[in-house]
Amino acid sequence: MNKQCSNEKSYYKTMLAIAIPVSVQSLFQASLSVIDQFMVGQLGQEAIATVGLGSRFSFIFLVTLSAVGTTTSIMVSQYWGKKDTKNIVNVFGGNLIFGMIITVIFSLISLMFSKQVLGIYTNDMSIVELGSKYLVINAIGYIPMLLITIYASVLRSTEHVKSPMYAGAFAVVLNTLLNYLLIFGNFGFPKMGVLGAAYATTITRFLEAGLLIAFTYANKYPGAYKIKEICDISSVFIKKILVISTPLLINEFMWALGETMYSIVYGRMGTSEVASMTLTYPIQSLSIGLFAGMSSAAGIMIGNKLGLGENELAFKYSKKFIKMGIVGSTIFGILLVACSNLYISIFNISSDLKECTFKLLVMFSIVLWIKVSNMIIGGGILRSGGKTKYTLYLDIIGTWGIGVPLGFVSAFVLKLPIHWVYLIISGEEFVRFIIGLKIMHSRKWMDNLTEVKPVLVIEKVL
Repeated sequence: MNKQCSNEKSYYKTMLAIAIPVSVQSLFQASLSVIDQFMVGQLGQEAIATVGLGSRFSFIFLVTLSAVGTTTSIMVSQYWGKKDTKNIVNVFGGNLIFGMIITVIFSLISLMFSKQVLGIYTNDMSIVELGSKYLVINAIGYIPMLLITIYASVLRSTEHVKSPMYAGAFAVVLNTLLNYLLIFGNFGFPKMGVLGAAYATTITRFLEAGLLIAFTYANKYPGAYKIKEICDISSVFIKKILVISTPLLINEFMWALGETMYSIVYGRMGTSEVASMTLTYPIQSLSIGLFAGMSSAAGIMIGNKLGLGENELAFKYSKKFIKMGIVGSTIFGILLVACSNLYISIFNISSDLKECTFKLLVMFSIVLWIKVSNMIIGGGILRSGGKTKYTLYLDIIGTWGIGVPLGFVSAFVLKLPIHWVYLIISGEEFVRFIIGLKIMHSRKWMDNLTEVKPVLVIEKVL
């Protein structure tokens, strides 16, 4: 009995030690979007729509980049469980190189074809013109975003979670200040409007990355490596990274592409519709960010146990995380509905737009518990064992098999209002939840990545 109480206490202590700083950093990141929307929201409906659509391609990049961060976290968590610091260097170097290739590709597309990209989302040429400039400025900050992703993943997975949190807090303060100066032209700075928000975000990313790297090297944390160490990776280890990251990369890219299809649906419904949806994005990001720490803690703690061969305890942890996520997100969803009108009131928009935004927030609150559960199952539990093919199947079936078709039918065939379109699209989350639970209980996702395996065995991870 005493041992069970001790294990329970250890579980909650470790979970909170990881989840709270990660959630705080995620909230800081999400609050950047809230601050942008609040300040840009004072410029009117068209400015809101421009920022919303201008940032959608960057969103695809960030989601795709998160596959690299997730691969880093999965592998580092298991090696850290065995205190195998040598292979953590290999994980860091391999994923940094892989991430750089992805970053260069997205940067070139954003810089060279910005108008064509914006033209996919809307036929409003004024939004295309301004949104393309917004995208170009954002693209300059892609490289520091890569560095933030890699370093934060390594630090979190090695239980140095406070450094990313401090860097995130710095970013919020700096971005708020730069927005105030550059959007409205205060204290002698040029009044740049929407483009001021883009410059503020890009400058903030560079300085946040610099601060995070400085923390790492000053404290000699994992990640404080020499260039020679980073590049000294065997071909077998590169293959191991690619086996895990390739399904994740396809997974995240396809999911982000699906989200882009949803944005196309909203964008083609009209400027008012896309503006109201854009206003919900910060709240959606804050809500998901609040529970991101739970998903990260699940991946790290379960990964540690799998690395030690303690599969039964890993499965027990999995069930606990899901229960906590459902209870917490349900309570938060109720609070969100109660506070929605207060949030909407800060924007300089019409009463019709306010009403539409409120209805969307109510719909989001209804499905929040399912979204959080899927984040914990797919983003934390199933990925902790390295069997990333399962999350790939879940997202392709959910997004492309259900969500995208329902979105186009409900918007353009049934011609339903946007809040009903959003709720119908979200039905795919429920299907993913049911399938995800079944996969979790099968235990087929449990794998110890720290074991030395022949190449043929490694390939079976796929």
